[in-house]
Amino acid sequence: MIIASNLHKSYKLNESFVRSLARDVLRIIGKEEAIDLELIFLDDKSMKSYNKKYKSEDRATDVLSFKIDRSEFGQKTPVGHIIISLDMALRNSGLYETRFADEAVLYVIHGILHLFGYDDGCRRDSCRMAVKQKQILDKLCCSKNLSKVLMPL
Repeated sequence: MIIASNLHKSYKLNESFVRSLARDVLRIIGKEEAIDLELIFLDDKSMKSYNKKYKSEDRATDVLSFKIDRSEFGQKTPVGHIIISLDMALRNSGLYETRFADEAVLYVIHGILHLFGYDDGCRRDSCRMAVKQKQILDKLCCSKNLSKVLMPL
């Protein structure tokens, strides 16, 4: 099961497209049945609050990922929560000269990779993760119009 929720007031998210996108990413990495997934899109203020609460960092960030093992509750499939700041995606799209929608898609991929052991805490791990993100993006670009992730208000 994949759930996508937009809590950002200034941007309209194509939630069905995000669910489809997440399903495709999971399929590409061979994990399509491995996790139930919830993606939450929000603003920097809310992201800062989550980052402070869960990572002890008093600033907004782009993506937070959490994987919860539910086996002790009789559930075989873990649940993944990915929180994404659309404000950060917009800012970084200007910084990296990418499209806003492409940044949002990248954050979905990035969050999913975190759930399955990819890390970007050091240079070597960050490079490994960037290579995997690019491979996934290249596959997605062949089959999807990624600009559909966001819709006009």
